Amino acid sequence: MELLMSTQTIKTYSWKMEPFNINSHKYTVRLAVNRQEVEKALQLRFQVFNLELGEGLESSFKNRMDEDEYDDQCDHLLVIEKDSNAVIGTYRMQDSEMAHNGNGFYTANEFEINQLSSDILGDAVELGRACVHKDHRNGRVLYLLWRGLAHYLIHTKKRFLFGCCSLTTQDPEEGKQVYSYLQQNDYIHPSIQIDVHPKYQCLDEARGVLKPEAVELPKLFQLYLDVGTTVCSAPALDQVFKTIDFFILMDIKNLSDQTKTLFFR
Repeated sequence: MELLMSTQTIKTYSWKMEPFNINSHKYTVRLAVNRQEVEKALQLRFQVFNLELGEGLESSFKNRMDEDEYDDQCDHLLVIEKDSNAVIGTYRMQDSEMAHNGNGFYTANEFEINQLSSDILGDAVELGRACVHKDHRNGRVLYLLWRGLAHYLIHTKKRFLFGCCSLTTQDPEEGKQVYSYLQQNDYIHPSIQIDVHPKYQCLDEARGVLKPEAVELPKLFQLYLDVGTTVCSAPALDQVFKTIDFFILMDIKNLSDQTKTLFFR
């Protein structure tokens, strides 16, 4: 399950699946098929996370790529601008088999994901590192990314998506405020709660007065909630990546017919 040299195929799901291309007038969506394409995604992530948002890993500045020990075992979904051949959007994805054969799930760094039932964990894809270049940050590109995710779920025969959804902040007060907002608006899963690892605790550090009515979630976070994704944890303070994260879970069977038609057609 490792990435080979730039001219060779990646040994993850991209070689188990039939290649796919989802096309629009300006863009193509597909999986990365070699190391060179993965590096384009890593460079985009560095541009967005480190340079634009001021978060991300300090080690990324060495090679100007956002890369960690999980990238080699994961698949990388790409949105490619046809005219320039530039990667302008990406997601990182893996399932339990890929995690088992590699370094595990990224989400397990912050959350006790073994509290998730084995039935769900074995039938799920972990998402992460979602980003879109600022010049292409529009509904069309996000739609294409989600079409690509839907295609991936169909071909891997998975039912659930999970991962970290982030706030670009290190302020525990903001994490607590968002958590209160999520609770008051019934975005918390009614029965599944995943604990935060002790060293990532956020609520213990928060001391401020809550104003949940003033919360404005990041666009991607709100879109996840709008299609029925639930939050299954308290906030986690990631001091390495410089974000506050929530564990989210999406059950494809619970999507509305309209959403299924939009993305799974």
